[in-house]
Formats: sequence, structure tokens, C-alpha cells
Amino acid sequence: MKHAARKANTTTFLAIALLGAMAIPAAAQEDCTGFSFPVETEIAWMKAADSESVEAGAKLPGLPAKAVTLKLKMTRDIALPVKSGRKKQAIGGGTYSGWFEIASLPKGGVYQISLSHDGWIDAAQNGELVQSQTFSGRPACKAVRKSVRYELGAGPLTVQVAGSPVETVKVTIREAN
Repeated sequence: MKHAARKANTTTFLAIALLGAMAIPAAAQEDCTGFSFPVETEIAWMKAADSESVEAGAKLPGLPAKAVTLKLKMTRDIALPVKSGRKKQAIGGGTYSGWFEIASLPKGGVYQISLSHDGWIDAAQNGELVQSQTFSGRPACKAVRKSVRYELGAGPLTVQVAGSPVETVKVTIREAN
């Protein structure tokens, strides 16, 4: 009798736990907390269905107000416009890389560039890499894997992604707050 009651209690507990887990929204189940600076805008843009899809090497007229879905090429088959800040030996074989250009940033300031998957982010202006100010990342966050801040000037910008394990990534860029 005790065994049957214990089994019924265990079954009831498991059923309640399962229902409780199903009630938690999917977004709450991924850990997108703990970034060093705000990424709520980036998360919303990454999850939105209306991103701008571009091929590696694309030129955008201005700062996008949504995520850019960038189709990368095999790293071994592509030459980035500016030598990446990541050491070549640190970029594994079988990875993907690419870039896009923004014709003109509206003004200088601190900008935040975020990536949906693993990969190295470079920002370049006037043919030179711009040193990052700070970065933050959360491997458990399925929307934003990493975010990097750069002090950028007004004018053209090249955003490079190197060493991604996936062929397509989402990238966001906006003025930091």
C-alpha cells in the first residue's frame, strides 16, 4: 500500500513539474541575462522575422534599424577587406567568414555590434581595424551570443565576422546607450 501511494505521489509531482516547465515561455528558458551592458534591443531585433538578408561583401546605404542576416562563405575561400584581429590559427578549419559595409554612419560615437552565434567581430574604418572598447557574451543566450562596443567615427564602416561555425549569422549594430 505504501509503495502504491509513494508511486502515485511521485507521478503527481513529475506531472506538476512538467506542466510548470511547459508554462515557462521559451525566451525565459534561455539565459540572456548577465551581459555587461544592455542588449534588449539586440535580442528583439535578432528574434524579429524581418531582418535584412545580405551576402558577404554587401554594401548597405546606412545604419540598419534591424538585424542583418549575413550569409557567410567558407573561411578558406574568402579574403576579408581588412586583416582580422583574430589570429588566423585561432580560426578553425571548416568555419565561415564574411563582411558587409555601411556606406556612412550618421555620426561618431560608441556603437554596439552584436552577433547571434560564435564568431569574431571586427569593425574597420579607413582600411584599419578599430580597437574594441569592451565586449560581453553569453553562450546560453540563443538570440545574442556576443556584443562588442567600438568608438567609431562618422562615415563608412566595414563589419567583419570571422570563424563562425554556422554559414548564416545575424548581426546588429546601433549606437550604444
